[in-house]
Amino acid sequence: MALLIAAAGLSACASISEKFAGTMSEAPVVGLPDSAPQRPVEPAAYPAVHDVPPPRTAAVLTEMEQQKLEDDLVAARRTQQADAGTAPAGQKEQKKAQPAKPRAIPVSSGKAIY
Repeated sequence: MALLIAAAGLSACASISEKFAGTMSEAPVVGLPDSAPQRPVEPAAYPAVHDVPPPRTAAVLTEMEQQKLEDDLVAARRTQQADAGTAPAGQKEQKKAQPAKPRAIPVSSGKAIY
């Protein structure tokens, strides 16, 4: 019996709150200000999430082109540093750090994937 009374009470709250929300949204203090822009008639379309861009037509740089590009960038950086006076004259280019080799994890370890 208590469950039936609770369900009836909650359903009454839902209909009252719906009517209350409609009336209160028109009140001058509670509703939107007069300077607020009007809502669009049609809701905005969702972005096309699953659309994939077309494949690239440009070719990837060759090893020689990549090396020349890197050398040009290093030379431009050295020129800018020299003009700004931030680099010592005898500074040598640092060698690229080698990527760390992946560590083998024993199968019996607790860190194993499986």
